[in-house]
Amino acid sequence: MIRLKNIQKRFGDLDVIKGIDLDINNGEVISIIGPSGTGKSTLLRCMNCLEIADQGEIQIEDYSVNISKITNKDKQWIRRNTAMVFQGFNLFNNKTVLQNITEGLIVVKKMKKSEAEDRALKILKDVDILEKKDNYPSSLSGGQQQRVAIGRALALEPKILLFDEPTSALDPELVSEVLVLMKALAKEKRTMLIVTHEINFARNVSDRVCFMDQGIILEEGAAKEIIDNPKNERTKQFLNAIRYRE
Repeated sequence: MIRLKNIQKRFGDLDVIKGIDLDINNGEVISIIGPSGTGKSTLLRCMNCLEIADQGEIQIEDYSVNISKITNKDKQWIRRNTAMVFQGFNLFNNKTVLQNITEGLIVVKKMKKSEAEDRALKILKDVDILEKKDNYPSSLSGGQQQRVAIGRALALEPKILLFDEPTSALDPELVSEVLVLMKALAKEKRTMLIVTHEINFARNVSDRVCFMDQGIILEEGAAKEIIDNPKNERTKQFLNAIRYRE
């Protein structure tokens, strides 16, 4: 169980997150949808301690952190148990695909190099990019780079995978290969929180969908119910606009 309680974050005078409460069950896939600039990515960054919230509580299983009293030990624990997949891949360009996977295992997990490489090779096979293990990121397509980034996150064996619009930087023809991998992870009952504009993906893969606007969750529920039959007028407006564009 991952629990967020009253998470708040502001930048100067701008309240970006205005008190988010969210429970995520083990093995559950939740997608967060909503307009750009409403705090969705910031929420994920606060969960991973890439940004430190101003207020609230983060609980992962039995470990609970009061943000107002957060310590470096707390930050390290949270970062070891959450893993972020970014829209811009964030790979090390001066390291091979294999080294991109092993780096976190050696530095964060304190694994021996040989053990880290064994795990990395298995992960690269799982994400179907083993043949590129000695390549550098610049030689890979965007979809391949994102699969490496997902593999890097998986290798750390986190309690939850956080996806920040993982397909938004990809050319349209490359989106499907990443979504197929994410669907496979969902079937494995990985705990996942996904910020996405891929509404059909959210509908078909997620257990729950949260609609977020202006720093708050306005509506949440079963994925198909929220997307096919939203109750909140703002959710209806957002989804209708997307359907019109499609």
